[in-house]
Amino acid sequence: MLLPLLAALSAIPRFAQSDGEMRLREFVDALNSQNQAKVEAFVRERCHPTNGPVSERASRLFQLAKVGTPLDVVKLLKDEPTVAIAELKSSGGDPWELRLNMESDPPHWVKSIYMGGPGSQTSPPAKQFKDWKDLTDLITQIKADTKVPAIGIAYWQGDRPQLAVAGERELGKPDKVTLQDRWLIGSITKSMTSMMIARLVDKGLMRWDMTIAEALPNTPMREEYRSVTLLQLLRHRAGVPQDRYATPEFLKQAAGDSKDIVPVREHYTRFTLARDPIAKPDERMAYSNAGYSIAAHMAETVAKKPYEALMRDLVFKPLNMASVRMGVPGAPGNPGSPGQIMGHIIGDDGLEPHVIGEHEFNAIQEPAGMGVSMCLLDLLKFAQYHLDGLRGHVRLMSKQNFDILHQPAETGPGVYKYGCGWVIDESTAKEPFQGHTGSDGTFYAELAIWPNQNLAAVAIINCNTKQSPSPPMQAILAVYDRLAQGEKR
Repeated sequence: MLLPLLAALSAIPRFAQSDGEMRLREFVDALNSQNQAKVEAFVRERCHPTNGPVSERASRLFQLAKVGTPLDVVKLLKDEPTVAIAELKSSGGDPWELRLNMESDPPHWVKSIYMGGPGSQTSPPAKQFKDWKDLTDLITQIKADTKVPAIGIAYWQGDRPQLAVAGERELGKPDKVTLQDRWLIGSITKSMTSMMIARLVDKGLMRWDMTIAEALPNTPMREEYRSVTLLQLLRHRAGVPQDRYATPEFLKQAAGDSKDIVPVREHYTRFTLARDPIAKPDERMAYSNAGYSIAAHMAETVAKKPYEALMRDLVFKPLNMASVRMGVPGAPGNPGSPGQIMGHIIGDDGLEPHVIGEHEFNAIQEPAGMGVSMCLLDLLKFAQYHLDGLRGHVRLMSKQNFDILHQPAETGPGVYKYGCGWVIDESTAKEPFQGHTGSDGTFYAELAIWPNQNLAAVAIINCNTKQSPSPPMQAILAVYDRLAQGEKR
């Protein structure tokens, strides 16, 4: 799911390449100023004047600064008469692509501005799949078009699930995927961690405004973190480091010497809370894996039960998700082990089989999405539970706490709407949906819910991808487009 943002619109002719780069850098400088008045000046002076109120457009564009300024222009990817595209890096190290579409005739008005993840502005347009007979036919077409090793999709509309898988467990090997195989779901785990915590709130063991200092009274921490709340952590608004990537050196520091998973998480929490914050609480959204690990450690400390047991008892067992495994990829029965699906990374020569088998990495970031796997049907059961809740049929927890999970911190026009492990996506499909993307770099998963259509869908591939929309989202959108028009197959 991309960070969708718009700006202005008009026509197409011809001008020097350097003008496009100049405007792109001017816009990045305006964002880096953290001053909305400077973004407004850019819109007034550089964007086409007939595309709505300047202040409204500037307000939408200013939301881009929330990905983490200062943004660094790493390199120019395209500099043509009517388009400039650059690779950016946020203050947290996250890669982005920024695109400016322009008129070529003086004064070279900027017509539109878009920003998204790697490949979002440079990948060829994704194919739309409309002519498919059934789910197996659909994913077979997508597999052939995108060259992924394997793909699975499942959806729920009405009273029964529809599922299909196609492809190979590992490139170049004959074993085919099955409906019983487990797939790594990556950061979709965040919505499950949030659900577990909501149930603890219902039980009176936690509160949304519980602070880190209150839950972890014996944990030393910087003063800036003492008042950070549970809800701020789950909404990525706590200002804690993001920890989107990990090197061997980082893991050694972060995990400590213990081999037991709870002490490793405790060490990681102490390690993180001793580091400089990246923002003030509620200052901006900064997607943080560390924040979810801290929230999970708060939960296991308060409830006096390991995170894994809490997830089993409060999420997986009640939803009858019997296939779920939590543990290091490559361990027996987990993805990457014999008889299970192998993940693939994007290497210099294409896709390569790969297992992220570091115990330390799994231990510190399991609550954020590392090492959690399940079959397609069980992932769909989770999605269907939330579909029912969004349609007013909440069970296992109070409606108030269920609604908090799905309520974004910000709701204004153009903002990135994120609840507690749930993105409200308003641009990818014809109507908004709630969901999440998940990837550990070797698998790529998508989950989407359209309450108005009574539709929940999940799809996964066993490789990373830079394509936008991702192959799993292409499959989900193909199902949505058909079912939203009343066709059921």
